[in-house]
Amino acid sequence: MRELHDEHNFEQRIWDVARGVEDAAVLRHVATCAHCQDHLFALRQLVRFQATTGGALVEPPELVTFEASRLMTRIRPDLVAQPPTLSDKMRDRLREVAASLLHDTGLTPQVAGLRAEADRGTRQLVFASDVADLDLEVSLLDDRYAVTGQLGMDVVPENLSIRFVPADQDPLDLDVVGVVESVISKQGYFTLSIDPGDWTAAVEIEDAVVLFPGVHL
Repeated sequence: MRELHDEHNFEQRIWDVARGVEDAAVLRHVATCAHCQDHLFALRQLVRFQATTGGALVEPPELVTFEASRLMTRIRPDLVAQPPTLSDKMRDRLREVAASLLHDTGLTPQVAGLRAEADRGTRQLVFASDVADLDLEVSLLDDRYAVTGQLGMDVVPENLSIRFVPADQDPLDLDVVGVVESVISKQGYFTLSIDPGDWTAAVEIEDAVVLFPGVHL
């Protein structure tokens, strides 16, 4: 008898049953429908609360609140607010600062000579922003890149880390797969090994997250 769900007045009929009105068709349906059993139970709890308080605006018992909240997730999950994720909290708390790529020796023609020949295997990238700068030295070792970097600030806060996130992913999403992370020392230095590809580096500094996009390896 699930066709009762399609009746425009079904909600009113099950509410009437919760208040004690006899409705054989609704009761037969509820006996075979777990969803409506929960729905009717919640409505009866509300009716009992209203009857015992006279409809006054008082705080409902914890049991009623708990049961109503628990059942709401099953009866009307679309109305239940989802708890914010860690990434959502980060977006609410932090401001984004995007750095600019100032120099990339991989894009600059090398001057002929002994020094150019010696440095051919090492590449340097320099980023700048209002909050922090970033210098990277990149060397290809076998099929991966060895990265040595320094975060440039007047005073480097303690307990910082730098995350390299694939460029096609959200750098503020803490659940991204494939992130490479390294601890930053008090002098701003860090080292890591990373696969070839396009990356965005990100550093959370107090109330800001500084993004260094365009790390093409």
